[in-house]
Amino acid sequence: MRLLKSCAVLLLAAACSNVPELEEGITPDLRKAAYPDLVPLENLLEPLPAPVEQSTETQARLDARAARLRARAAALETQTN
Repeated sequence: MRLLKSCAVLLLAAACSNVPELEEGITPDLRKAAYPDLVPLENLLEPLPAPVEQSTETQARLDARAARLRARAAALETQTN
């Protein structure tokens, strides 16, 4: 109950703050400007690699990293023994 009252007080305090109006920040030039042309999103993004190619590359990187970590662990193990 106390948490609910605290949240209500915070909400009321936030509602009383002075928030600058967005309209005040728009210059007359921006008001007169034309809307930009809308273009399909597919034309803007580069095509993604095929999932098979991407997973093969990812698997190769993970295998190489695992091998490096195993070699590092073996080197640390020989240092401590």
